[in-house]
Amino acid sequence: MLLPVRDGEATVRHAVASTLRAMPRDAELVIWDDASTDRTVAVIENFSDRRVRLIRSDRAVGVGAALRALCDRTDSRFVARMDADDVCLPWRFAAQSAGLRDGRRGILFSPVLRFRTAPLRVLPSAPVAVSAQALPLHLAVMCVVMHPTMFATRRAVETAGGYRDVSAEDYDLWLRAATAGVPMARSSLPTLAYRRHVAQVSSTAEYARRVSGDGLLAQSYRDFARATLDLDVDWMPGLSAALPDAARGVRELRARLEERSAGLTAWQRHLLQRTMRRLPA
Repeated sequence: MLLPVRDGEATVRHAVASTLRAMPRDAELVIWDDASTDRTVAVIENFSDRRVRLIRSDRAVGVGAALRALCDRTDSRFVARMDADDVCLPWRFAAQSAGLRDGRRGILFSPVLRFRTAPLRVLPSAPVAVSAQALPLHLAVMCVVMHPTMFATRRAVETAGGYRDVSAEDYDLWLRAATAGVPMARSSLPTLAYRRHVAQVSSTAEYARRVSGDGLLAQSYRDFARATLDLDVDWMPGLSAALPDAARGVRELRARLEERSAGLTAWQRHLLQRTMRRLPA
C-alpha cells in the first residue's frame, strides 16, 4: 500500500489506522513523507505496527515522483493506493484482492463514500460497476475512477510505464495503461471513504489550468485515442474545448464512442451515455 503525504497532520492518523485495520498481516503500508513542515512525521511514528514503513524526503518532490519512488522501493505482487485524508473501509483488501486473482483485470477501482466534517455529511456514490470493456470508453471523456481506490498488480503498473511527473498523474497512468492494453474495471462495492474539503488541490482553478497545459498528459491522451479509438486528436475533452478543431473533434469522438458501445450490455451503454453528457456541447 502506497501513501504519499505532505502536511497531513490533521488527517493522516485516521488514514493509517483505517488502512492497518483493513490490510492483511503480510502486507506493508509504505508512507512517503514529502518534506512535511507540520507534525505529520510524529503522528506516523506513533504507530508501532511492523507493517508501517516511513520514508522521509528532505525536499518536496510532488505526488507523481513520490509514487514512483514508492514503487521503486517495494516489490509486492499487488500495489494499492491510499491518500492521507481518506478512510479505508474494513473490507477493502479482501474484496479487491479477490477481484484481481482471477487474472482478468490488471487494475481495479471502486466507488467511494464521499464525506465532509463539521458538520458530518456522507454522500455515497452510486454502487455500480464499470466493466473492463467499457472503462476505456469512459476515460475518453473524463477520469471516472478515484485514484485512492486503485488496487493493481505490479505488472500492470509497470506495463503502463509507471507514474510520471505530470499534473494529473492518475489520469495519465490510466490512459497509458489503456493504450498498453491493461484491463481495468471498477467494482460495485465501495472500499473507501473519500474526504471532501476546501484544501483539495484538484478542486482549484489553478489545478485545471495546469492540467490543460500539460504537454505530457496531452500526448498520453493522443496516444490513447489513436490506440483505443483509432482517432487522431489534438485536444482533451473538457480541457481544450476552445481550440478551433475541438467542436469537430467532439463530434467525431461522440460518434466513435457510440460505435464502440454497441458491444456493451444495455446497462454499461446506459452508464457510458451518462458520462458522455460531460462532453462539450
